[in-house]
Amino acid sequence: MKKCIWCFCVVLAAAAVGAGEPVFYPVENTFPGEWFLRSVAPGRAKYEKHYRDRLDKLAPPAERAARAEALLKLMDDVAASNREENAAIEKALGWRQGDFTYHNTRFYSKIGCTSWLVLPDASATGTAMLQKNRDYGGQDLLTLRIFRAMPGRYKVAMMGDLWSSGACAVMNEKGLMIVQNDGPGRESRLQRYGIGCISMLRLLAEQCADAAEAEAMMRKLHTRGIVGGSSIYLIADLDRGVVIEATGRHLAVSRLDFGFEARANNFLLPGMSGLNQALRPRDNFLNGESRRYAATEFLASRLREKGMLSPVDLMDCSRQRDPEMEKQNWRQICMKDTIASTLFVPDRAHPEMLSTVFIAIGPPRHTVYLPVPLGVTEFPEELACGDMGLVAFALREKYGLDHPHLDRFKALEKELWDEHFATCEEARKLLRAHRRNEAAALLTENFRKQFVKVRNFLRRELETAK
Repeated sequence: MKKCIWCFCVVLAAAAVGAGEPVFYPVENTFPGEWFLRSVAPGRAKYEKHYRDRLDKLAPPAERAARAEALLKLMDDVAASNREENAAIEKALGWRQGDFTYHNTRFYSKIGCTSWLVLPDASATGTAMLQKNRDYGGQDLLTLRIFRAMPGRYKVAMMGDLWSSGACAVMNEKGLMIVQNDGPGRESRLQRYGIGCISMLRLLAEQCADAAEAEAMMRKLHTRGIVGGSSIYLIADLDRGVVIEATGRHLAVSRLDFGFEARANNFLLPGMSGLNQALRPRDNFLNGESRRYAATEFLASRLREKGMLSPVDLMDCSRQRDPEMEKQNWRQICMKDTIASTLFVPDRAHPEMLSTVFIAIGPPRHTVYLPVPLGVTEFPEELACGDMGLVAFALREKYGLDHPHLDRFKALEKELWDEHFATCEEARKLLRAHRRNEAAALLTENFRKQFVKVRNFLRRELETAK
């Protein structure tokens, strides 16, 4: 079924990006689950049946309801409003009680990737920066959403799968950033109930102000047996970072204060690293680790050359390839299964307004990093509903992984970069003068223009691709 959806998506891609004027909607949410329902609405008729049919094949209704209730009970004392939100989504979709909660535990349990973190002393922006390449075949409806789900939660910018309420990468209004890589431990499968990584990322970002709070909450949840799956979390705030390796049984933490760190899918911390050798053949370990070495070498080279790492350096890293190594079946930073890249660049003075997500929805060598400031008040439907990424997938089919057109993409990115940071500086002056609404309007106007510019560029690329 996934293959059928993918074929259908490619056919629709050109029409999706060029169909009329783009639709923008307000970022604010007025009822529980609105942010999710609004993003799935444009494609609901095309895609919902796929998920509903799969649910019935996975487990009978009573079993789905029991598992959902067990998960919600685990979270009630740390995120009680999740129950209200999921119930509202189920009611709006017409699903059985508990089915949306169950759906999020079964359909989106793997989010793959390579990730890297740059700390302030190595960062040209003066704050930490965090980036994730997402590698996973078969999931092509990708979204960026900005929302405050419920009162009392932090506002977040969240990249993920369209029909999931969890995060593959997330940044909140305090400048807290979190990404996840899959780990190798199989022992977590023995745990019947637990919060998977996509729910964990969102939970931490909506409730924690900095890396220390996120670490403390993760330890608390792990002690209670709530952490499920096998994951490597890279967590950072404006000044510091932490890497947490976790399975349902074990957890290890290392705090990061300087330089940079790259991670892939192997446990490396004391007490955890033995799980790699115990559960994975040597060649599999080395294959998975090749991406981390490649990212580390790339960033170290740029750091030696320039003295500091900029967002542009991190974008270049996300597109790094070595076709000769790939011929030997070694994994790349950017490979055939790389389906998105998310770069978080927080702002120290005004993280709730000027922190920026540089988002490449789709293969990063076949799309443009669009700067999205957290303070925008309107958001494009095409970016939220998954249509934007379909064009990049179609371009990959046309151009192939290694193509000679990347300079055109990067030239537009340079133009967007200059416009965005000039606008941010103007908005900063307004914020200093306590003219917040004017600053938000300025950011939103520039973002709208840049989105249309990227949309039109990708449409032209697809129309002229050979």
